[in-house]
Amino acid sequence: MNVEKTILLTRHGSTPYNDKDLLQGAIDIPLSQKGEKQGERLAERLKEESFDMIFHSPLIRARQTAEIINQYHNKPMTQIDSFVEMAMGHWEGDNFFKVIEENPGIYQKWVMNPEAGLPGGESFGEVFRRVKPGVEEILNSPHSRVLVVAHAIVNRAFLGQLLGMKLITARRFRMKNCALSKLEVYGKGEGQFIAVDFWNDFSHMTDLL
Repeated sequence: MNVEKTILLTRHGSTPYNDKDLLQGAIDIPLSQKGEKQGERLAERLKEESFDMIFHSPLIRARQTAEIINQYHNKPMTQIDSFVEMAMGHWEGDNFFKVIEENPGIYQKWVMNPEAGLPGGESFGEVFRRVKPGVEEILNSPHSRVLVVAHAIVNRAFLGQLLGMKLITARRFRMKNCALSKLEVYGKGEGQFIAVDFWNDFSHMTDLL
């Protein structure tokens, strides 16, 4: 069976919120200096890779990361609005560890039940369902090799949609800032088979994490 499509999937570089363990969710935060360096490391790793199109989240941190990588390729870039990161609601901007300490019950429910939303925010199930059209757009595109730049939770949903995972399973896949994953699509239609070549590889920048 031939490889019909190769998908290189990454998460944006670090932001000032990431650097300070603040929940950013859908807040539009640009890359920090650390995040720019992470993007450069990933760009160097992908310098000799070939891809036809870059798909990215509408948030600036994802677009900036895509642009850093694209400096060596000059490929067209397409924004997919449904790839915006999970809305954290009332917790956006708060310290992650403080939130857990002050709201252990809510946090535990959110972790264990993918349909439980954060106060004023989204559940993983909602994110999982809203990314589906974007995943289908990429699968149905004519491009055989693509790069996707999105977010930690969105990328879990992306993987889950591709592999037909249950919600509780899909949300268990972590991805560090500017880590790289590779997925390959074999065949078409009902005979389509999708395999994970590797996931969350950050060997190109371990000293920056």
